[in-house]
Order: sequence, then structure tokens, then C-alpha cells
Amino acid sequence: MKKIILTAAAVFAFSFANAQDLKSSKGEAYLPQAGDWAISFDPTGLFEYAGNLFNGTDGNNAPWVDSPSYGFVGKKFLTDDKALRVSANLSLYASNSNDYSNKDTKYSNSRMDLQLGLGKEWRRGNTRLQGFYGADALLRVYSNKSSNTFEGVESTYKSGLGFGIGAQGFLGAEYFLFPKISIGAQYTYGLNINYHGDASNTNQPSIGGRNSSIGFDGVGVSNINMTLHF
Repeated sequence: MKKIILTAAAVFAFSFANAQDLKSSKGEAYLPQAGDWAISFDPTGLFEYAGNLFNGTDGNNAPWVDSPSYGFVGKKFLTDDKALRVSANLSLYASNSNDYSNKDTKYSNSRMDLQLGLGKEWRRGNTRLQGFYGADALLRVYSNKSSNTFEGVESTYKSGLGFGIGAQGFLGAEYFLFPKISIGAQYTYGLNINYHGDASNTNQPSIGGRNSSIGFDGVGVSNINMTLHF
């Protein structure tokens, strides 16, 4: 662990010492430029893999990456310091199980949650350390369904389709370790409005459950994320 910390500290110290140099020794620009595209991901798996290499952990798993906690994020830079942001997060789940004590008893459950975002980002900074801020408009669609079969009789519950709209502001910072490759994090704060339709059951077309809500999300911080610009 000490080796990892010392290595990371050395890398950042060297990087900050050269923070005013915005081009590599090969003449490559560190910062994004108008027309660039970008994609962000969670690099936790890469860090874990590198850390295990340093400390000699046996059975080190292959490196992996994941989407940030707020979903897939893509950017299109309109100018050097302004970008259009698109985010998407789709969650699908389905399960089936049987009661081994009674072969005529079965259970199933499924759910869907789709979240989309569109916004703009502005950037500040004249070095490889860049701040950014902006806002996103958000749309959400979600539902779930469960059913069970007992002694040949099936009963199905449907939650009803839910809709949500919202807006969030974000503020963050990132540091360009290499040309067009940065690491950073962001804070968010937003407003959301949700509406959920009537739930239903097999023998009851409507069993109520219609509701709506409005609220402010608390300040949230994403995991550390890495962004590639190209």
C-alpha cells in the first residue's frame, strides 16, 4: 500500500510541476479542443489491478472498467471550453424461482429503469487542472412486475408505469495526467418530479397506488472517473 501511495504521489508531484506545459514532448495537446468527443468511465478496476501488481497479490484479476455511478456519459465539445453532455443509464432485471417443496409454485420478478440526461458543460482553467460546471435536464421511466403461481393459479402484480423529470446542476474538477486523458469527480444537486400510475393485479384491474412527488436531491458526489477525449 505504501508503494502505491508513494508512486501516485510522485506521479502527481511531477505532473503539477509541469502543469503549465499544455503540450507533451511530442507536441500533443493535453486539453480538449472544439470538435472533440469524450467518454467517461469508472477506473476503479484499473487501479485495483495496478495496485495488486505493485504488492504482488496472487491471482490478480484482469483489469476492468465500469460506467460512473450516474450512468454512461458522452460529450461533444462545441468550443474549447464548452461541451454538450449526454447521459444514459438503463437497468433491466428479471428473476424466476421455483418452490422445490411444491412444483406447482413459481415466482418471477422483473423491473426496468431508464434514465436519460441532456445538458451543457462549461470549463475554467489555464493549466492541466480544469474546473467544470453546468446543468442537465433529466428524464426517467420505470416499472416493475411480479407474479406467482400457486397450485396452478397465477397472480400477477404490475406497479404501473412511472415517469420522472428533473434538472440538476453539477460542479467538478479533473486533472489531465496525459494528453486528452483526465481523472476527476463531480458534485451534483437537483430537483426531481415523479409520477407513478395505478398499480394492478390479475383479479383487480386497478388497485390504486397512483402517486406523485417533488423534491430536491441532496448533494451527491460521483466516484472518481476517467475521461478519454478523441
